[in-house]
Amino acid sequence: MTAPDAIIGISALDDYVLLGDAGLAMAMVSAGAKHLVDLRGETTPPRLPVPIEHFPIMDLEPDQDELILQAATRVAALADSGVRVGVYCQAGISRTSTVAIAYLLLGGATLADATTAVRTVRPQA
Repeated sequence: MTAPDAIIGISALDDYVLLGDAGLAMAMVSAGAKHLVDLRGETTPPRLPVPIEHFPIMDLEPDQDELILQAATRVAALADSGVRVGVYCQAGISRTSTVAIAYLLLGGATLADATTAVRTVRPQA
């Protein structure tokens, strides 16, 4: 398995969650992701040789808390079952980071700690 940091642009949030942009979906699979979560509301997921779940979040739009929570809950369920999952949106900055923070909150992190953790591995967040 390729280390995620060996592929420019992929960020390992923890042992089970990889973060990136849409162009890195297959690279996340190469880095060990067995499942992908596509957060782009403006398009449909590509056809790739791994399962992809789609949570159509629109970039920088309000009132999407429920969909963000659903995506984070699904990422947590996959990670909790030992499945490495790649999470991405178009640029891998706003939606990806938001869902990653929500995932960490579900695991018991404080908002400050979750935000710091995401920004540490993904400074562009």
